[in-house]
Amino acid sequence: MQILKALLWQPGAGARKGIIAASLALALGVGYLHTLAGLAYEFHVLFVFPVLVTAWFVSARAGYGMSLLAATEWFIADRLLAGQQTDPLPLLFNIGMRLVIFVGWVWLLDEMRRVLQRESRLAREDELTQLPNRREFYERGRAAFSQAQRLSSPSTVVFFDLDKFKYVNDELGHEVGDQLLAKVAAVMRLHVRASDVAGRLGGDEFALVLPNMDAAAAMPYVEELRQRLLAAMSEHGWGVTFSIGVASYHVTPLDFDTALTQADALMYEVKNGGRNRILQRIF
Repeated sequence: MQILKALLWQPGAGARKGIIAASLALALGVGYLHTLAGLAYEFHVLFVFPVLVTAWFVSARAGYGMSLLAATEWFIADRLLAGQQTDPLPLLFNIGMRLVIFVGWVWLLDEMRRVLQRESRLAREDELTQLPNRREFYERGRAAFSQAQRLSSPSTVVFFDLDKFKYVNDELGHEVGDQLLAKVAAVMRLHVRASDVAGRLGGDEFALVLPNMDAAAAMPYVEELRQRLLAAMSEHGWGVTFSIGVASYHVTPLDFDTALTQADALMYEVKNGGRNRILQRIF
């Protein structure tokens, strides 16, 4: 997993400029070394390396540009070593072949990175809603709790379930049910703060982690979310409501899993007590 994270590292603008500068310097250096070493030594791998690094960590477009530079450097070095009287046509043919190989490698790497990014995203993301799946939600939730706990700040965990969702699936079909779940996720994404963690835990169960949000702030925040969700359901004629459990903490506890279980238990209290409301408890 750590190797995959390293391979899929997305450098910032400054790092990308640094990679391009380093690759340019390497390509020029390899061309110079090739001139010094002579035609007896092969420099294929050394010319390819800056092309591959640039294509993988910066972009395919930058990789194509580096391909042209590396091939040109190679041609210039070969031309200098062969002498000005030598027929340039074979050298031009060689540079064309090298450029084709470089471009092919860049295209292949770009496709490979796209596939790896997609697979990595699907391993962490619920395919239907594009929210973090259960595994990713737990990882992010634990990280958020850990940071909030170090700061001795409050936190709130929200667990909610869709009332009468089975009726939608049975009467209107699973396709409509999927549309409904995707709509719930869309409303959540529009409502949450950048620091919040939202996820689909499976079926019609969703959860939120609200770092640095105390009980007083959490209740109107969650009620506003509930009203937005109800409005979206009403807009589409879906007779779905929401049972919501809210566990708030004066100081964020160490155990995120227990906090989520407490919010889940509060949600079930709502389910058993008539549904379609919020139950908050302060711990």
